[in-house]
Amino acid sequence: MKLRQFIKIHPAVFITLVFMLAICALNFFVNIKIALFELACLLVMILVLFLFINKSFTAAKKTVSSLNDSLSDGESGNLMDFPLPILIFDSTDRILWYNILFRNYVIGNNEFKNDSIKNFTNGRGLEEISNSQSFEAKVGEKEYTVYFSHIDFDSNRAYALYFVDDTDLKAIKSEYELSKPVVLLVTVDSLDEIVHSYRETESAEIVANIELITESWFSEYSGVFRKLGNGRFISVVSEKELEKMLKNKFFVLEQVRDFTYAEKKVGVTLSIGAGRGKNLNEAELAATQALDMALGRGGDQLALKNTDESYTFIGGVSSGVERHTKVRSRIMASALAEIISTSDNVIIMGHKFSDLDSLGASMGVLKICRDLGKEARIVLSQKTSLASPLINYLKENNLDGSLVLPDYAEHMMDEKTLLIIVDTHRADFLESKKIYEKAKQVVVIDHHRKTVDYIQNAVIFYHEPRASSASEMVTEITQYIPAVKLDGATANSLLSGIMLDTKNFVLRAGARTFEAAAYLRSSGADTVTVKQFFNDSLENRQLRGQVVLSAYQYKNFAISVSDINSKDLRLICAQAADELLTINSVQASFVLFKTGETVNISARSMGAVNVQVIMEYFGGGGHQTMAACQIEGGDLEKVKKDLEKAIDKYLEEQ
Repeated sequence: MKLRQFIKIHPAVFITLVFMLAICALNFFVNIKIALFELACLLVMILVLFLFINKSFTAAKKTVSSLNDSLSDGESGNLMDFPLPILIFDSTDRILWYNILFRNYVIGNNEFKNDSIKNFTNGRGLEEISNSQSFEAKVGEKEYTVYFSHIDFDSNRAYALYFVDDTDLKAIKSEYELSKPVVLLVTVDSLDEIVHSYRETESAEIVANIELITESWFSEYSGVFRKLGNGRFISVVSEKELEKMLKNKFFVLEQVRDFTYAEKKVGVTLSIGAGRGKNLNEAELAATQALDMALGRGGDQLALKNTDESYTFIGGVSSGVERHTKVRSRIMASALAEIISTSDNVIIMGHKFSDLDSLGASMGVLKICRDLGKEARIVLSQKTSLASPLINYLKENNLDGSLVLPDYAEHMMDEKTLLIIVDTHRADFLESKKIYEKAKQVVVIDHHRKTVDYIQNAVIFYHEPRASSASEMVTEITQYIPAVKLDGATANSLLSGIMLDTKNFVLRAGARTFEAAAYLRSSGADTVTVKQFFNDSLENRQLRGQVVLSAYQYKNFAISVSDINSKDLRLICAQAADELLTINSVQASFVLFKTGETVNISARSMGAVNVQVIMEYFGGGGHQTMAACQIEGGDLEKVKKDLEKAIDKYLEEQ
């Protein structure tokens, strides 16, 4: 029995011994002295191996005996009679012993290549197993909960696993989990835009066809599907059906997106909010929050809120339909003017490493506050700002006194101080998180697609992902507050923000963008002055060229890892990412660079690729065509490989 176990555990050693014995036998016909010497050596090796095997099995025997003593109740009971399958192993994961129940019920008819416990622990070794008292494992068709313990004997230690067969219980649990209700709220995006763009009979036919596509797709799954109103639906399905929908990647999103009328793509999309919960009430509330998240990210996607508060997203590849109506802007302007008027003073803050859009929108809000008779300041760290040309312009116009450091702004705050946040909706991205945490009243004005960790305590959350920039949103607001009269400096600031985020009116520039620009021009904005904000030094242009030249193409994406040194590193890399988009067949670009211990990624696209989704894999965010992230303590080479994996994951999910 020991020999058989040895052969199974050490097949290579056994084959070597047989091979050496064969050579020894052949040498008897060639040189008997050499053959006798070889035979003597072979016998010594066999003796040593025998002692090793005997010691190993003696240790196993002692282990079993020790465990038997620890479990014995002083009567006739022993391990062989223990009512659970038991396996004993050593620190090298080698099986030392198992009882009859383990052999009959766990091993059964399964065949294994070696005597490692990893055959019965889903590939786990001692290091992983020892971290907990129990774990789940599957052997063949059976599932087990496995309990871990150790045995000490003669200053040695061995380990034991106890297998509890709960295959049926886990099957029942799985069936229960798959039967839980999931609520889905479906809405057709921009129905008012369809009515605005088509005649009444045409818009009615378009909406009817969209609703038919939606109803037909949902009818393929078991569940309840009902219409709530014009372009609004609710569906209740089981978790099992939701898994099928997710596997199908909610193909209805693509069907609606590709819908054509009179051989012309309409551009209508669906937004779906799905919610999991312990009961229907929780699931319905989660679905409502998920739908709000889907709409906040620009629509044309599914947002699924899980029970652990995390979100799953599918879709979001279209840029969305621009809203022609300005009703919401008028409402927000009225609400903003009222809350400013009831505040003692106002602090305005954008994101850290502020750019022209962040500072431009802040200047627009500053003008609103002052024309309403309220003291206001903009929180800005000039040393880290990417808007240096605009800051210098404000200094020339004696407006730099409005820019204060975070420490100074903190001293200005009291119970009735209003904090207005522009160009971001994430607390971690703010110029000063301390100021946000100290503020009692918060207003958010932002255009970036909503992320899971958005600011949730804002009294006004003006979020418009279809807007080109925060500066465009602020420009619209100023038009609906009669007391506000823009001056040339403020108009130039706002126009620079719009030009930055639209790449000089190339990306995301809709009709409302040009209307805002026209209004700013009539308010004194000078395009030549604004254009000078984008001028570069010769040194920066040369460094940007180095970043572009170091890029390589990964599928249809351009990736560059920058190793340049410059005080304008962030600005140079962002501009290099823009320039990489001018290369043929490049759909998106990524520039990686390091600042201190942080790896940064600037991501850009022309719209076909949603770089925001890719940056979210790294905890970042942004917009469909412009996004970024920061990885603390990251390594450039590792982040580059992770980026390639993230691109592959994104392409698989589309």
